[in-house]
Amino acid sequence: MSQLNGTTIPYDPATRKANDEKVEFAYALGQRNKEAILELPNGLVVSSDEQVRRKLGEILGQCGLAPVFASTVTESGMALAGHEVFMVLCDDYLPDGKYVDIVKLVGQSDTKVLVIVVSRTGEWPEYLKAIGAGAFDYLAYPPIPGELQRIIQNAVRECGRQRRLEGTAL
Repeated sequence: MSQLNGTTIPYDPATRKANDEKVEFAYALGQRNKEAILELPNGLVVSSDEQVRRKLGEILGQCGLAPVFASTVTESGMALAGHEVFMVLCDDYLPDGKYVDIVKLVGQSDTKVLVIVVSRTGEWPEYLKAIGAGAFDYLAYPPIPGELQRIIQNAVRECGRQRRLEGTAL
C-alpha cells in the first residue's frame, strides 16, 4: 500500500513492467475519480531463483518500493546503471559471484544504496561477515513473517534520515 494525500493506494508489483519508472494509480476522491502518477523508489532484487525473486519483489511492493529484477552480479551492475535504486535485496551466492560483489557495485554509486542479504542458512558467523563487508542486514530465507518488512522499513527510515542530512530526496 502507498499513501497519497492521506489516501491508501494498493500497489500490485505483478502488474509493473520491468522498465517502468512511474506507476499510474486510479483512486476515488470524494465522488470523482482522479488519476495520479506516483514515482516509487526502486528496490533491486538479485537472485538466480525465480521464486525467490518473485517473493522478494512482492515484499518490496508491499513496503512501497518498485522492484527491479536481476539474477546475476553482471545483470545487477546493468540494473544499477539503468535505474536509480534505493536498496538491494540479494542472495548470498549468485551464479557469477557473491553478495560482496553487489556491495562493491553499490559502493561505486553517488547515493547511498543499502544491501540486505538473504541466505538459505542465516548463520551468525555469516551475518557478522556480511555486516563487516558493508551489508545493511543479513537474514535467513525464507524470512520469518514480517521480519523482512521490518528490516526494509528500518532501511527506509535510515536512508531517509541520511538523505535529509545530505539535502537530497528519497
